[in-house]
Amino acid sequence: MRRILVVEDDDLLRESYKIILSSGPYFVETAENGKVGLQRYKQNNYDLVLLDIMMPVMGGVEFLKSVASLPRKSKIILLTNLSDGPEVEAALKAGAVGHLLKADISPKQLISKVRYEVEATRYD
Repeated sequence: MRRILVVEDDDLLRESYKIILSSGPYFVETAENGKVGLQRYKQNNYDLVLLDIMMPVMGGVEFLKSVASLPRKSKIILLTNLSDGPEVEAALKAGAVGHLLKADISPKQLISKVRYEVEATRYD
């Protein structure tokens, strides 16, 4: 079973993503900020991380920079309402494979994007 970590500070969105993705063949864990997400990332192997950029305690860019030095690699997709800008650009340069606009993504599109990313070649 593929493992996904959702790092999102908005409680409603975080739980919604978990419910949507758990309906598929995925084991989904969540974290309410980058610091908690980083702890979980270090303890588990994930096929994919869905990562909010703007969060308290530790934001998405700092999370990406922290995991870059770790031997374990997961694909990371940004969850944001920013279509572009310095934060998105910094996150993509730091290792995110793409981004999804939270305001524009339907549950069906979310599942489709996740399926595509986890079924594509995994990082080794």
